[in-house]
Amino acid sequence: RSLAPTDAGRALGEYCRRLAATLADTHTVIDNLKTEPVGELRISLTSTVIESRAFQTAFSRLQTEFPKIRPIFNFSDTLDDLQHSQTDIAIRGGDRALDNPNLVARHLVTWSYIICAAPDYLDRHPPITHPSQLHAHRWLHFLPVRTTLQNGEESYFLDVADSIACTHLAAVRSLTERGFGLSLQVGGEVREKIAQGRLKVVLPEWMLPPVSLYLVTPYRVQSAKTEAAVRIFTESFAKEGDL
Repeated sequence: RSLAPTDAGRALGEYCRRLAATLADTHTVIDNLKTEPVGELRISLTSTVIESRAFQTAFSRLQTEFPKIRPIFNFSDTLDDLQHSQTDIAIRGGDRALDNPNLVARHLVTWSYIICAAPDYLDRHPPITHPSQLHAHRWLHFLPVRTTLQNGEESYFLDVADSIACTHLAAVRSLTERGFGLSLQVGGEVREKIAQGRLKVVLPEWMLPPVSLYLVTPYRVQSAKTEAAVRIFTESFAKEGDL
C-alpha cells in the first residue's frame, strides 16, 4: 500500500537521520586522518639508504614519537610511479625526483659519491695512486661506471668498460664489503662502515660528483601520519649535514 503522509514523513526523517549520522562518522574519520598520526605508512626507498645514520635516527624517532604509525617498507632501486601506487613517501636520489610536477620533492641532503673497496681487497693489490690505475681492477656496479674525478685543477673521466652488474644496490655494497672489487658508494650511506674499517675510500683526495636525496610525496594535501614522517625525516637528515 502507499505510505500515508505521516508514514512517509517518518521514513524520510529516519533516512535523513541515518544520512546525518553517516556524514558525521565520515567527518570524524577525515578529521582523525588529518589530526592523529596513526595507521600504515608505506615508505619506498632504496636498498642501501637504511644503513645511513640519518635514516636510522629518523626511524627510531618515528617509532618513539608516533607508536601508532606502522611503517611498511618497499625496497626498490628504481623510481616508482607514486601517483598510481599506495606509497605515502619515497626517498630517492638524483634530479629525476624533480621531474614530475604532480609530486612534491623535498631536499633531504647532498652526499658525494666515493670509490670504496674492502681492506683485504686493497691489501691484495698494488697501491692505487691515480685514477688511471682504476681500469686494472674488478668493478661492481648497479649503473655503469662513467664519472669524472677531480683533484684541484686536474680531472679524469673514468669509464669502466668491464664490470659486474648487480640489479640491487645492496648487493653491490655487500660484494664490495666482502672483497670482490671496487664500487661507487654514496658517502653518507657508508660512513659507519668506513669508521668500522669494513670499507676504505680509494683515492680520497679525488672528488666525485655529489648526489642529492629527496623525500617525495604524491600529493600536496597530506595525512597527519605522512606529515609527521616528513618532518622527522627532513630534520634527521638535515642534522647529518652534506658530505
